[in-house]
Amino acid sequence: MIVFVNPRATRPGNRRFPLSLMAVGAALPEDVSWEIVDGNRPGIDPLAEIDALVAAHADGTDPVRLIALTVMPGPQLVSAVPLSKALKARHPDIAIVWGGNFGSLYAAPVLNAPYVDWLIRGQGEQTFIDLLAVLDGKRDPHDVPGLAFREADGTHHIGPERIWVGPAELPDPPYHKIDVADYLQPTFLGRRSGVYQASIGCPYACSFCGVISVFGRREKVQPAARTAAHLAYLVRNHGMDAVHFYVYNFFLNDAQAREIADAFLPLGIRWWCEARVDALERFSDDTWRALKAAGLTMIFCGAESGSDAVLRKMNKGITTNQIRAAAAKTRQHGIIPEFSFVFGDPDSPEEEIANTLAFIRELKTINPAMELISYFYTPTPQRDATYGNVDPLTGTPASLEDWITPEWVDWMTHENPNTPWMDRRLKAQVENFELVLKSRFPSVHDKRTRPWGKTVGQWLARRRWAAGDYADPHLLRRIRRLAQHTPDDRQAYGHLRPVGAA
Repeated sequence: MIVFVNPRATRPGNRRFPLSLMAVGAALPEDVSWEIVDGNRPGIDPLAEIDALVAAHADGTDPVRLIALTVMPGPQLVSAVPLSKALKARHPDIAIVWGGNFGSLYAAPVLNAPYVDWLIRGQGEQTFIDLLAVLDGKRDPHDVPGLAFREADGTHHIGPERIWVGPAELPDPPYHKIDVADYLQPTFLGRRSGVYQASIGCPYACSFCGVISVFGRREKVQPAARTAAHLAYLVRNHGMDAVHFYVYNFFLNDAQAREIADAFLPLGIRWWCEARVDALERFSDDTWRALKAAGLTMIFCGAESGSDAVLRKMNKGITTNQIRAAAAKTRQHGIIPEFSFVFGDPDSPEEEIANTLAFIRELKTINPAMELISYFYTPTPQRDATYGNVDPLTGTPASLEDWITPEWVDWMTHENPNTPWMDRRLKAQVENFELVLKSRFPSVHDKRTRPWGKTVGQWLARRRWAAGDYADPHLLRRIRRLAQHTPDDRQAYGHLRPVGAA
């Protein structure tokens, strides 16, 4: 028996399918049993649930032999560290395995932790199968690509990178292993929104992004027909009416975009995806219309900067004119663009902030429906040069316990990284601008602010936005704080309540 664990990373109302664990479980041999314990589900005590599984199988022929956790940087790491410690203390003879992006980027602190026995870096499906053979005495762990562990003398063995496969080469998602309805949560897109991964990797080389550090500059895309078949199952059997695609580059070219539109049209769902502005620029109007008809509602694009020079320094491979064109095309076809921007150029942070804030105002004029996603630059390990030529590992913690302190959680989440080139004054400029913008133009995603708060915020922010005045919007901040509420418990309400119930 294998116990896969998804440590808590978000509020229960934001829970989504544990896709990574489902994929690894689906790839296991048929004679290997497995279960998923998801810490994001409401009312769950992951430690107690795992203890119960261990106890239930202790006296049988299929005892729990591995507890495997997927761990992303940020809140999930904060959950995973104490959970792993407790599991090793209670079940010292059961191996603890970590996978996921954190260990793929920062292997050393994971291997320094005495409560983690094995680390799987990169894609985990085949490596996990090979690890089972290692535990059975049939493989030498030193020969397994993607596997890392502590040697007897305390040194670290980091196996070579594994050649990974695309989603089309993997088994169908094992939806029978989860309570699908429990994960279909209300979002802006629909009442029963799901998630799906239709490709793996990214062929670009943006020098601030952690994706290529894990996968390299490759992307493998699943045929649109297979994706549509999986989605059709969820629509037909579980009433899914919307989907967010966990794909870094959903569109490769115009022809592939048309295939997606044709395949998705019969599904009758609304969907969100990520795309490059240079790919969108090449779409014909016919393709835009087909995507809109097929349910495309919102596109997330990495715009990153309002300066062509900085975009070149980031190795982004796009121009500000291409971003403008994407804003115009999405307006023309009634699709909402989300543009992300990275604030905190290591060389000229003040100049870059001024350029980018002015550019965002321009984009808001081109497409008033534009949504802003902002990040403070956090250096991430790269295969080649890093944006700003900074060393992304200097000063980072050697222990997991240090990684989960507030300072480093702020670093991992890009909320408030303590980089030497971004002082509090510069961060406040960005935060104040974003508060004025989002008060003047409330986000379609904002379910936390009461309607009266949005109305008052729009009225108060109107003059500020028109005048370009973002300095110390303390009244807007107070209104937003007073108007926010905790979302309903979606386990008891929302889409889980029978239609028509009071």
